[in-house]
Amino acid sequence: MLKTLLTATVLFALAGPSAFALSDIVCDQSNMSKLERDVNGMKDAMKKDYANKELAMAKKALASNESDKCKTHMSNAMEGNDPM
Repeated sequence: MLKTLLTATVLFALAGPSAFALSDIVCDQSNMSKLERDVNGMKDAMKKDYANKELAMAKKALASNESDKCKTHMSNAMEGNDPM
C-alpha cells in the first residue's frame, strides 16, 4: 500500500509542472515586453517566425482582455525560446 502511494506521489510530482504551466504565466504588458525581447534574440529563423506569429496573437488577446488565449499564445511562443 505504501509503495503504491509513493509511486503515485512521484508520478503526480513529475506530471504536475507541465499540467499547471499555463497557470504560472501572467499575461500583462511587462511579460509581453520580456517575451518580445526573448523572441527577437532567437537565432533559428523558423522558430523565430513561429514565435513572432504567436506573440502577435498574444498581443491581440491581451488587448481584447482574453487572458486564457493570451496565456496559450505566450506559452506557444516560449516553447522554442531556447537560444541556439
